[in-house]
Amino acid sequence: MRLLTSQEDLSKTYTENLDHIDIRSPSMSTHKRPGVNTIATDQGHKRNIFGLLGFKQPDNALARNNAVAVFLMGALPAVAGSAISFMLGIFLAWGLISLALGRFEFRLTRLERQLAWAFTAYAALVFATGLFAENGGWVFRSTLWLLPFLASWAVIPRLRATPGIDYLQLYILGAGVGCIGALAFAGFQISPFELERPEGGAGNAAVFATLTLCLAGIAGLGIDAPRRSHRLLAGFALVAGLAAVVLSLTRGVIMVIPLTLILLLAYSPRAWRAVLLRPATLALLAGAGLLLAYSASGMLESRLHFTLEEVEKLLSGAHSDSMGERVRLWGAAWSAFKDSPLWGYGVQNRMDALVPYLMRDNLPNLGFTHPHNAYLTALLDGGLIVLAALLVLLATPIVVAWRAPRDAAWRQRLFLALVVTGTYAATGMTQIMFKHDIMDAFFIFTAIVIAASAPPKGR
Repeated sequence: MRLLTSQEDLSKTYTENLDHIDIRSPSMSTHKRPGVNTIATDQGHKRNIFGLLGFKQPDNALARNNAVAVFLMGALPAVAGSAISFMLGIFLAWGLISLALGRFEFRLTRLERQLAWAFTAYAALVFATGLFAENGGWVFRSTLWLLPFLASWAVIPRLRATPGIDYLQLYILGAGVGCIGALAFAGFQISPFELERPEGGAGNAAVFATLTLCLAGIAGLGIDAPRRSHRLLAGFALVAGLAAVVLSLTRGVIMVIPLTLILLLAYSPRAWRAVLLRPATLALLAGAGLLLAYSASGMLESRLHFTLEEVEKLLSGAHSDSMGERVRLWGAAWSAFKDSPLWGYGVQNRMDALVPYLMRDNLPNLGFTHPHNAYLTALLDGGLIVLAALLVLLATPIVVAWRAPRDAAWRQRLFLALVVTGTYAATGMTQIMFKHDIMDAFFIFTAIVIAASAPPKGR
């Protein structure tokens, strides 16, 4: 055995050893486990973005584009908003053109086809119930937002065309970066611009909060990564994401934070226990809490007083413009549903259908575009038919993750599905869920990543 006498020898030896590290393993194993994807080797990987993330440079343009796309779709939702909707549209169009030109094969596993059909069925049923409802001619204009729900048919084959990429880890790392960016964006909007409720790049505080909570949960799944830098990012991202959610002052999303924490603890209790019992971690959490309380104490106190006033009005039977208006919308939506339970009223007539019921109390109509409950929204759009399609749509990522081959990332993939579906399902009780371009694009692409990251079995 010769001595390593030069920096070049040391670098070469380090690179050769790194090639044998499984980036998803819970320990720094010296060999790869079957079924775990890794990114292709490049001797100069340390000098590019992939090297900084702990990955190896992809070996062709398509692989590089796919890797960058997945990372950005995880990083941008809260800070760039509709950029991810535009990107998903480009992925869909490019995928269709490439399939037509034969640049890659149209390949979907059995589970991927089930996911694609579930998303397609939701879009088709919303369209069909609107087409046969009153003002059916308006449905074409009112359902353009459903086109991204067809993306699975083209985007999954594109991702499958480069099987050497670890899409799951890239998405988790992207979410971690996105959480830190979300907190920075929220702080920037609060301090110089004195925005009462930060909206990030979403243009809506509730959407910003929902997406950031999803990203925080996804980023937290990296807590058992073999690389210390990835574990640190998971911890910092979780704290940053939750802080941004609190700063948004969106009560319906803040109440869902415990669900996210429970899921993360259930995913890797040993890893989180090891982190939380460290004095440095406790000091960091205490410092973050004090900083948040100090910097946003006025906002939080004002929001708390406003909430208590709203509750007091509700209990006394008086009307309020926030909680009271939601209760009013829910009551009107339920009454409207009972008059047309099977087919609903058509997506183009959603809020118009509520007008006769809202007029009964002689209060002004505040012009909301949805009744602030995703399930009542589905009942208005297409009755029990569309509600059933919505529930299937929400459950599909979990079903796909559960039924996927049990490789080394199976558990991580399953909890990714649970975090995102759970957040959408819970926040949808008081907030918007679908028919919002950013919310739609994020859920669709997350489902695609869950499907495309699983081992290709059952074609």
